[in-house]
Amino acid sequence: MSTFLSKNKTLFHLLSLYCHQKNGTFNQQQLAALLHISTKQLNRYLKLFQQHNWLSYQAGNGRGHLSKIQWHHNIEKMIVDAMKPHISVMTMMDWEELFAFPHITDSLAISLKQLYQQNITNNIVYNERLIVPIYHPIYNLQPNQVNDAYSAALLSNITNRLVEADTVGTIIPSLAHHWKMNDQKLRLYLRKNVTFHNGDLLTAKDVVWCLRQLLHLPLWKPIQEIKIVDMWTIDIILSESCTYVLYLLTDIQSSIYKTVDTIIYGTGSFAISTYTANQIVLKAYDNYFGMQALLQTVELNLLPKSLNSFFQTNFSTSIHHKKMNIQNGICAIILNKNTEVCSTKIKRQHIKNIIHKHLCRFLQSNPSLKNHLREFNSSIPPLGTNENFKIAVSKGKSNLNQHLVSAFKQYGYQPQVDTLTLSQYIKYSLQQLHHDVLVYTNVISIPTAFNKLQAMFSPDSPIYKVCKDDIYFNNLLNQFKCTSKSEWPLLYDALYDYLMEEAILIPLFTHLDDIPFAHDILELNFNYLGYIDFSTIWHDKEEFL
Repeated sequence: MSTFLSKNKTLFHLLSLYCHQKNGTFNQQQLAALLHISTKQLNRYLKLFQQHNWLSYQAGNGRGHLSKIQWHHNIEKMIVDAMKPHISVMTMMDWEELFAFPHITDSLAISLKQLYQQNITNNIVYNERLIVPIYHPIYNLQPNQVNDAYSAALLSNITNRLVEADTVGTIIPSLAHHWKMNDQKLRLYLRKNVTFHNGDLLTAKDVVWCLRQLLHLPLWKPIQEIKIVDMWTIDIILSESCTYVLYLLTDIQSSIYKTVDTIIYGTGSFAISTYTANQIVLKAYDNYFGMQALLQTVELNLLPKSLNSFFQTNFSTSIHHKKMNIQNGICAIILNKNTEVCSTKIKRQHIKNIIHKHLCRFLQSNPSLKNHLREFNSSIPPLGTNENFKIAVSKGKSNLNQHLVSAFKQYGYQPQVDTLTLSQYIKYSLQQLHHDVLVYTNVISIPTAFNKLQAMFSPDSPIYKVCKDDIYFNNLLNQFKCTSKSEWPLLYDALYDYLMEEAILIPLFTHLDDIPFAHDILELNFNYLGYIDFSTIWHDKEEFL
């Protein structure tokens, strides 16, 4: 694919020469090889750049004599000025190529960032188009199967749920405008004239089809059946009283959608107009039943993580990227009590002591982490025999992994480590847990008691996979059905304390976690799920005095 620089050879070679050769002397053959051009081409470009008054050049006379170059003091401004006429047609791939340019100076990077921000602002102001770089692929847009934050964040903008929860946890209308509930039944009344993005009318049949796919989930067990009453009304029939049933309907997996020829259509404020591996384009949905989106287009472009210090919509003179994040990423170790190595509490406690003894100071040395381990100074006896030990850890935690392996080997364990990429990690969450130890990161966008309990009791959760046959765990799951909302925090604390006491859950640290799509986009509003609401993003076209 051709890019801006590949189509503008003169600018490309000017940038290459400047980034590789600052003021001073140089050997023509060596510099030409470095720039991947011939010495003849190098001489031609040097003369051309001198004609443009970008530099002064003095050729070395005779074998072994060095040539000399003197850039004009404002050459970086000249480079930026040469690019300005082209920014309206530059794509995110063009900017990616620029920001990844070898040996680019900090000052030029700042100037290019400012030019990039101008491009973003012009798109918002004149084209009503927001361009957002993303650094995580969107893996799944099937709402009832989604299990990663980035896919969920996107789905929250293209789909709706029957009801929502406000900031204090009060249930409010969405696709359902009213509801009635008793111990046996929840009846919901749907809005009329709501349409999917393909133009089809939303009816009770669509809602029932979506929700019935969730009946196999543990928290949905109190629901006996979901029935159509009429075109705009559904009944959720309960086999037993359930206090949290309305809150189930607020979850991203309870999103209402329809599938036509494998394409997902929602009812949200934005519809997907382009969906490729590297780019997703959202268009404001004109027939949205709620408040219309303030921008017409949101363009998400997948870029390498190495470039996330450059792509910003809010210009800063620092080249260091400022991310919007929240301290809700919990990294923990889960010991699988269903394997022989971790089958008893004594065995798990031995492993837990090793982790506290050898990882505590390592985590304390990182000021960006909130350490949850404690100092452990007692001696720990080694194993009588070598024990094979299977560990699963995400690719981004290589330093932690090295410390774990080193610590376990000191006591006779023989760790076998499987390092998982993000996509493998997501797929792994859908499979049975077959490792002895899992280094697990759990991110809850809105850490309410319901959300935290839901995460524990989800079949995707490693805690659920380890404890689904545990008597105490199942007792708490059953208590959840009849426990009032005010008592949910106490129920979660009881479960958390049990997992800690049994040495099943070993919290390591809390870290700052990126809010999906929030890379320096300011003036943001968040929906009740804790994700960015693209429909409320706006840029004032005029200064207000």
